[in-house]
Amino acid sequence: MIAELRKRFLIVFLILTNFFCLPVFAVKSRPDWADFCPRGLENAEYKEVQWFWPEGTKSTQEIYNYWAQRRKEFEKNLAECDQIQGGVNDSCYETLKQRQLFVNEQYNKDIKQKQITNQIWLDDHDKGSKPIMINIFMK
Repeated sequence: MIAELRKRFLIVFLILTNFFCLPVFAVKSRPDWADFCPRGLENAEYKEVQWFWPEGTKSTQEIYNYWAQRRKEFEKNLAECDQIQGGVNDSCYETLKQRQLFVNEQYNKDIKQKQITNQIWLDDHDKGSKPIMINIFMK
């Protein structure tokens, strides 16, 4: 009687364990581009920047172009990972994720550095520093 109860308990335990653990193992770790790019730029399109565009439009399009090129590279690398057979593609996906996170970190550092540089220039300019003028028509 006790052996029969143990056997039933073990069967129920295994069924419940499999029920709760299978979804964890069944989920693939395939990365999604939306996880790495800023919101709103998931489908950014590349366009050549024209010389006659206003400055704000040029800089905005350069940002769009950057993220469009990054997406193109990401999709190419993702397709390469998808072609890998034998469950090794999970490590390829993880490498791709790590690379994208690293590139995002570098991008954010560059943006911060540009902001610091611009702020230093603004601070110097606001303090009354004036550009040096040289008179090339001196007698």
